[in-house]
Amino acid sequence: MTRIPPPRRRRALAWGIAATVVSSLGILGVGIVMLLAITVDENYAWLLLVVLPAALIGGAIGGILGVVGLVFARIDRGGFAWPAVGLVLGAGQLLVATALLNGWFV
Repeated sequence: MTRIPPPRRRRALAWGIAATVVSSLGILGVGIVMLLAITVDENYAWLLLVVLPAALIGGAIGGILGVVGLVFARIDRGGFAWPAVGLVLGAGQLLVATALLNGWFV
């Protein structure tokens, strides 16, 4: 008789997609507010006071989810792409938000 191979674990894929989605939502929020401030009215820029802390939290959570996904990818021996993307988006978002808050772009 032939053995049925065990099902492939998809833990890293799930954690990586979750990290990418959480990080992307923070980037999308800041992008929408910046687009509104540039095109519609400059008075929409005050929304950055609300969106930027949410983006920082989203980037931190996305980075943590990406690290957990990378750990599971290492355990399962494969599937490093989605967790790496989530980790890079989260870390990049934290760097850009920190630069904005410290006034490095002014």
